[in-house]
Amino acid sequence: MVEEKDFQIAFSGLKLGAHEFKFEIKEAFFKLFEYAEIEDSTIQVTILLEKKSTMLEVEFQISGTVKLCCDTCTDPYQQQITGSFTQIVKFSDVMAIEDTDEIIHLPSNEHSLNVAQQLYEFIHLSLPSKRAHADEADCNQEILDKLDELAYQEPEVVDPRWTALQNLKK
Repeated sequence: MVEEKDFQIAFSGLKLGAHEFKFEIKEAFFKLFEYAEIEDSTIQVTILLEKKSTMLEVEFQISGTVKLCCDTCTDPYQQQITGSFTQIVKFSDVMAIEDTDEIIHLPSNEHSLNVAQQLYEFIHLSLPSKRAHADEADCNQEILDKLDELAYQEPEVVDPRWTALQNLKK
């Protein structure tokens, strides 16, 4: 069973410089979060952590496949995803500082960084906005036929009042 503590990076014992961490994200990871739209996945995440004296630079490199539902036919399909995201971690004892999308603040006595939430968000940001089979032939043909049947069609009989109004344009 996957737990959130499995995604802790203990940086306090690391020397200054670059360090690499790898994570394998499977479906159990998404069960840690409510309302996750991804149920099945095989994602490899490489985290490049650059430790500096006053901050950390963290680069997330994401690649793999996720199982999504097609927007057209609602059948599940495998979607390839890739993404690269950077975050800066600064240390500060002032709690009034607000985090941004690129910069997060940790207390100066903190010794580890939990990256589970960032991984969850960055994976979702890597998803395409339009989710559909790469080839329409892979879509469920019954659903496509039903969509064509229910599609809006122009009425064949034209109301004569509209025709008279169209003549006013001329």
